[in-house]
Amino acid sequence: MKTNKTLLASLAFATLCTSVTAQAGPPVSMTFKNLGTEVAEYKPVTRNEMSTRLNARTAIAPKVQIGDSNVYSVQSTLSPDTSYASVRYVMGSKVCVFSTTFIKLPGAGGAKVPKWNRTANSEGGAVCAATSRATNLSTYAWAAEFTMK
Repeated sequence: MKTNKTLLASLAFATLCTSVTAQAGPPVSMTFKNLGTEVAEYKPVTRNEMSTRLNARTAIAPKVQIGDSNVYSVQSTLSPDTSYASVRYVMGSKVCVFSTTFIKLPGAGGAKVPKWNRTANSEGGAVCAATSRATNLSTYAWAAEFTMK
């Protein structure tokens, strides 16, 4: 009897994991480059930044040394038609808040039109830049590069 309950629980867990994966949006491969003169610290503050940390498929380094970079992948579980990632890096009093999003919007004839966005907001004299490097039109996966100095 105990074996049946364990098997049933395992099956339920596997089904749940499969349904969550099926609802996930496309992954984004993110690269953060520290072009500054100080160590950059990853410091999530907002709800979206915390969600990004939870949705990271590979760990986000807590610190990025001068001249180094950190590459990680994030996949939002919000919807198959949308995905996002938001990260915040701090160098002393300088702050960069980066965001990248994907959404499929309704278009003509009911077709969904994919759209990717990226932003970089700076505080304290930081120089922040966000660019998209590549997009896969069959899976909608994309790559974003963020730089800070």
